[in-house]
Amino acid sequence: MYFTKVEADASKAQCKECSKMLSLGSDKPKLQTVSGLKTHLASCHKELHGMYLKRAMDDDAERLAKKMKVKEKATKHSLPNFVQTSLTSMTDFKMVWPEDHVAVQRIDKCTMDLIIVDMLPYSIVEGDGFKRLNIDDPLSTHRYKVKSEKYYRTTLMPATYGKVLKHVINLLKEAAWISFTTDGWSNPTKSCSLLSFTAHFIHAAVRRKVILSAMVLEQDHDGHYLASKLREAIAKWGIAEKIHVGVRDNAANMKCAMKLAGVADIGCVSHTLQLVLHDALFTQTSVEAVIKKARKIVTHFKHSEQACRHLTEHQRTMNIPAHSLLQDVETRWNSTYLMLERLQEQSKAIHLFSVERGGIDSLSNAEWELAGKIVKLLKPFYTATLEICADDACISLVIPLVANLNSILKTISADQGLKQMKAALRDAMCRRFSDINSSAPYLAATLIDPRFKDSYCNVQEKMAATKAVLDFLRLVEESATSNLNVPATTLSTDSVDSDPANSKISHLDDDVDLWAAHDSLSATVDPPETANIKTHVVPLYEQQLNSYLKEPRMPLTTDIYAYWHCSQYPLLEAAARKYLSALPTSVASEQLFSAAGQLYDDRRSNLLGDNAEKLLFPNYNIRLFDFNY
Repeated sequence: MYFTKVEADASKAQCKECSKMLSLGSDKPKLQTVSGLKTHLASCHKELHGMYLKRAMDDDAERLAKKMKVKEKATKHSLPNFVQTSLTSMTDFKMVWPEDHVAVQRIDKCTMDLIIVDMLPYSIVEGDGFKRLNIDDPLSTHRYKVKSEKYYRTTLMPATYGKVLKHVINLLKEAAWISFTTDGWSNPTKSCSLLSFTAHFIHAAVRRKVILSAMVLEQDHDGHYLASKLREAIAKWGIAEKIHVGVRDNAANMKCAMKLAGVADIGCVSHTLQLVLHDALFTQTSVEAVIKKARKIVTHFKHSEQACRHLTEHQRTMNIPAHSLLQDVETRWNSTYLMLERLQEQSKAIHLFSVERGGIDSLSNAEWELAGKIVKLLKPFYTATLEICADDACISLVIPLVANLNSILKTISADQGLKQMKAALRDAMCRRFSDINSSAPYLAATLIDPRFKDSYCNVQEKMAATKAVLDFLRLVEESATSNLNVPATTLSTDSVDSDPANSKISHLDDDVDLWAAHDSLSATVDPPETANIKTHVVPLYEQQLNSYLKEPRMPLTTDIYAYWHCSQYPLLEAAARKYLSALPTSVASEQLFSAAGQLYDDRRSNLLGDNAEKLLFPNYNIRLFDFNY
């Protein structure tokens, strides 16, 4: 198959792959050997050698099977064969692993993980391609017997769900405080609606996210019904006493549901920013006209391969980055910002295309100028959105971000047209974020964040934040001392009533980034020690809080969860575990529904809501446990 005999010399064979002449040992067929040919394949043609070995093993297996059939027939009509079976024969005879073999269990688990994590239908194990896959060793005989679809659906999936559930329950028991996000979603066919419930808590030196529920909604999504589903989820997981705050969107039914469920709640900051920009910017006639025109330009290039090719040529000619144009989604303002920003970058190439090729209604000079102003205004909002939507973002970011956005809006130089947009944005920001500086979760989280502390608080706000933290720590100590039946630890010391001055944000230049004002903030200064000195018993946790606030702020790049895990203020760690557990957005729920959308593909369009929940629950949590469950 891999060699041909040389007619001129019967003792030689020629390799078909490299034409090399090899010796057979003799010109007489009975004395010839192929060991040299095998050695040549192994050293020079490894792929062919592997194919040769596989074929040889298959031939041996086939001969063994025929031999065994002959023996079975012979034993029916003759005495037992007492000839000792060789070790090789015994190994080949037991080629299929038993169901309790460790390799079989490992392969079954990996296949189940594949189905769950990659959102594949159970029917994949019935496909010809999967059956043809020799999982244990592609070059050896098949020892693993592929299971049926029914086995994975009715046996292994419930077992996997149970194991992941047990791990999640154990993890929740270790959590001191839990914040959650929730949101509603309907599948593309509108045949199923789900309500998400994701838990977030600080565990050791990291903040964990756990998918708890994707509850099926079978009634109208009014506040009373959503409240009952939230209470059901909280009771199911037994976390009522651990709930700190819930994060929801700004819909009226969600606000009502949180209130009726008796849960402290905050709105999604990303949604609020969306409303700010929609109210103040995207409703203006001139802005709407520019965006509409920009969409038409992008659509032209998206629908024409020839136009894209010519645009690439113009980019090369004008030494412009060869970037594709971006199409926006009308409900996502950040995509509109990216579309306009990319058009600004490619403006010269687009103008040249319009002059030479036509076919598009390019922006006028005034419209290009307006587009540039819009990009300039939106850039800090886009940066802020990226900050609050990060996986490790905390609500302690919100007050500083809003303060910096307002400062930037005040300091960006503008002509008459841009001045009107700035004024509208400032008014919308004040209206939409009017309550954050009076909200205990926001104030306490900012105070307990070592990057910010009280830098963004005035006197009243610092007092409110300090009171919220101290009241919580007092309850923690009372609970601990009542359990231990010992008096609370206190220290007698001289304390100073602090009266910090309002934090001031310095003026910014046009080209500075979102956090440019942060480093210029001056820390609040306590009054001189000679004034308002009082002597009274101060709890140790209050001493630690005062010491913590007097220290310099940590850099913006600080990992706040690692900071508190090994902090020199252990009594404050309880407050950090509570107030820093909350997220500023409901992005976690949106990520869950992105996975839900993958479930309802063409092969699972009729998936029931209950089954969707059972698949979504382990989908993320398996990866949380790094596939070890």
